[in-house]
Amino acid sequence: MKKGLILDLPLSEYRQRLNKLIKQMEKEDLNAVIFTSDENTFYFSGFRSIVWDSKVSTPGVLVITKEGSMTISTSKSGRATAKATSCVEDIRYYGQDSIYKTYAESIAGVLKEAGMKKGRIGFEIGKGNKMYLHHHDREALFLKLRDFEIADVSNAVWKIRGIKSALEIERIKKCCEINIKGIEKGFKSVYEGMTELEVYRNILQEYFRLGAEHTLPLGLRAGKERYSQSNCPPSDRPIGRGDIILVDGGPLYKGYYSDIIRQAVIGRPTDYQLEMFNVARDACYTGIEAVKPGISITKVCKAVNVVMANSKFADIYTGKDWCGHSIGVGVHEFPMLDIHTDMKLEPGMVFAIEPALYQEGVGSLGIEENILVTENGCEILTPSNSELKIL
Repeated sequence: MKKGLILDLPLSEYRQRLNKLIKQMEKEDLNAVIFTSDENTFYFSGFRSIVWDSKVSTPGVLVITKEGSMTISTSKSGRATAKATSCVEDIRYYGQDSIYKTYAESIAGVLKEAGMKKGRIGFEIGKGNKMYLHHHDREALFLKLRDFEIADVSNAVWKIRGIKSALEIERIKKCCEINIKGIEKGFKSVYEGMTELEVYRNILQEYFRLGAEHTLPLGLRAGKERYSQSNCPPSDRPIGRGDIILVDGGPLYKGYYSDIIRQAVIGRPTDYQLEMFNVARDACYTGIEAVKPGISITKVCKAVNVVMANSKFADIYTGKDWCGHSIGVGVHEFPMLDIHTDMKLEPGMVFAIEPALYQEGVGSLGIEENILVTENGCEILTPSNSELKIL
């Protein structure tokens, strides 16, 4: 390993990740893993490129062998960026003036030069992962690897990424702080007749002022005809009196996300809306109270279900058995907070917990908090006023 000019983390962090991956590879009898996604190449090597936001090409593929060697395959124009942003020393390119004429030749060449003729190769082909290669490149690569067994590396990846280091937790906490303040600033700016997009821009301006480097396209909507539109972007619709405003998402800070939901209303909500909101909010905090190391995710989900089932809104709780997700370099990571996930919680896990209630014409009501599993319980990373804010 070597420290790139703008490598994002200390080399010690990448060595720890590599060592954990090698152990998982040994357990799953993998000779090598091939990462093609932005999240995994970034997590294990630090590699970054603005081309990830383009659908034209895959800016880099990371190959790691069971002996711990790391190689990035990229285009000729991508070499300098790979060198500057990553901890990888072996950076090769493909193209007409390279010994590797195609992406597939460059990637498969790593295994050939390591003396591998057969074995098991791990790919991002399972739950929560996908390959970021064009169909032609993917088919050409699998043809080159036809004598190898193709395996899924997803479980190994989530076991590693699921437990955050102290440095990762520090960054997530800062991102959560930026998220809270950005949404608060946005709500303070709201006036009757202001559009959803105007609120959105005010939130994003505050995110970037406070140090965010990127942001999710926030889900932001208000008004009866908008309540049903889950994960919908903001519009030019003016916000009127009595419209409940929902903001969902968050910024990226030094490679890590925060993801919360906060809600506000111009004027006052109806008593029914407020009661519905408070039940969903109580369910969120009941779930948080259940979070402790050694407790199963199933039990956390059951605690949330009990609150909803014992309320007058039990029949409209459509999100039963699911109440959130892990968060880190990806906004949605595994494990999920799903009643069928019997995994035990461990210190260092970070979750976004978000039980909600939806009724047509009334609202999609609830909150989302980011939490850290600690040695003794959990810590709320997004402490702020989570009540339905009256503007």
